[in-house]
Amino acid sequence: MENKIIVHVSQIDISPETGMGRVEYFWKDAFERAGYQFIHIGPAQVGPLKHTALFPRKAYQYFKGLKIKPVSFIVHEPSAGVFAKKGIPCFVESHGVERRYWDATLNGTVPGADDEPIKWRTKILFPIWRLSGCDKGLRHADKLLLINTDDKEYVKQKYNRSEQDIYVFKNGVTPIADVKVSEHAGFTVLFNASWVIRKGIKILVKAAELLQKEGLQINYLLIGTSKDEQTVLNDWPETLKPNVKVVPRFKQQDEVNYLAKASVLVLPSYAEGQPLSLLQAMAAGKCVITSNSDGQKDMITNGVNGFLFTNGNYIELATAIKHCYSNPQIVAEVGKNALAYTANRNWQKVSDQVVEFVLANSKS
Repeated sequence: MENKIIVHVSQIDISPETGMGRVEYFWKDAFERAGYQFIHIGPAQVGPLKHTALFPRKAYQYFKGLKIKPVSFIVHEPSAGVFAKKGIPCFVESHGVERRYWDATLNGTVPGADDEPIKWRTKILFPIWRLSGCDKGLRHADKLLLINTDDKEYVKQKYNRSEQDIYVFKNGVTPIADVKVSEHAGFTVLFNASWVIRKGIKILVKAAELLQKEGLQINYLLIGTSKDEQTVLNDWPETLKPNVKVVPRFKQQDEVNYLAKASVLVLPSYAEGQPLSLLQAMAAGKCVITSNSDGQKDMITNGVNGFLFTNGNYIELATAIKHCYSNPQIVAEVGKNALAYTANRNWQKVSDQVVEFVLANSKS
């Protein structure tokens, strides 16, 4: 390989401060440690766009202007169609297969989808400007980097891809030394995600209402909501608002402080790739409660290193929270098992595994 160059394309800035950006940050580091130049083509390189649909072709034009021949492309799913079949090995990077979630939403198999109905115009245009590129990339790229086994099985059937074409990559964790539960009053449920319907926020509120009716005194710490405190509180009943604290944004180094306040972490998402907030809580020795789908069920063995509940079922979620509320010894044991599960998932190790797969499947 004369040019030890990897070209990476995604409409996300590489940064340890965001979910997908953090994954790419550590992939970049791993390739550079392996002796490769890692060239990222993102928003800064492409420049302003009239519509996000223009990004893939603008990114390819930028690449052509570099006049280089890389060892391979690693391209985020929506842009992959433009980079596939160009005579350079192309690896699709997916953080949740978009066609799978779209199909599930249209078919009514995503709980809560009716709460956010898709407009007719979107039903017509979105598959054209967004999903068609995803389809082409997933069908024609040399290899696929997928984020959970549900996506893998879907892609094998939908796009007729073989097992050998797919690598299910792991997200890593940042080691946290000795997280102690802070001295605070009461049982605290931590929610660490954007405050949007897809993250199961209505399920969480319904479960909280049910638990309050049963007389349980529970605090809710909602961090990384992106939405301001008042907007989030508007979704809660008046009787629960005094028990809710909202932190719209936080720095990565402050995450440990919020984890220390948590009795359990709850992630009731309808759909996920492989949630970093869940992994990081586990790495802090926290008991987690999450929906039985996608990357969550790849990581959690129910009752061992966390608790799973049926996607969209607020009664099961409430039951799981109540079980933890009443059994602190079980919470401690499950948290201990969660910590052990993440022991071999540091970012360097899991990123090196991605590098190994890409290089082994790139042409000399």
